[in-house]
Amino acid sequence: MQTLGRPREFDPEETLFKIMQLFWENGYEATGLRDIIQATNLGKASLYKAFGNKQSMYLKALSHYEGLMVEAAVTTLRSTDLPPIDRIEMFLSSPIIAVRDHKDRRGCFLCNAAADRASLDEEAGKLVQRGYAKMRRAIHDSLIEAEPTLDPLLAAARAELVLTVYSGLRVMARSGIAPEVLSLAKEQAIRGVSDRGK
Repeated sequence: MQTLGRPREFDPEETLFKIMQLFWENGYEATGLRDIIQATNLGKASLYKAFGNKQSMYLKALSHYEGLMVEAAVTTLRSTDLPPIDRIEMFLSSPIIAVRDHKDRRGCFLCNAAADRASLDEEAGKLVQRGYAKMRRAIHDSLIEAEPTLDPLLAAARAELVLTVYSGLRVMARSGIAPEVLSLAKEQAIRGVSDRGK
């Protein structure tokens, strides 16, 4: 008599991390179900049962990235270990360090999603905006901490500048721009939001 084998057990978080890495590096369209099956070593039925279809997997992966990487960026920006402008400089330096020290040109999954899926997938767009909002608030609060008398409208504009430069640095790093060139843009941004440019 043939006995049925036990269902394959797997760690959902570890599997989701692998799925996240695929979408982060390759984007939505260039990541196929076959790639996901190969990376996770799970069958289609198991993947669909745990994470839903490809779109659902993408959204879960993007949300997972937010919980890991966006929250880490926000923690850096809200840290009390460094002066606030230094924390903002660390935030802007992260795309440069990724390329220069780790040869990592994947960029930011959130930024990639902004260009890749946000305009095509309403739920992806909401996740992108939520992630950006978290970083924007943390940047804004750091700017106010650095200069408590800063005009609220100017603080908001400067926060938007920092976030825009960060996104641009991530995209440019992914496209192959040299770290030295990216550093010039970072330095100009820091001068624009602090007394270093005065």
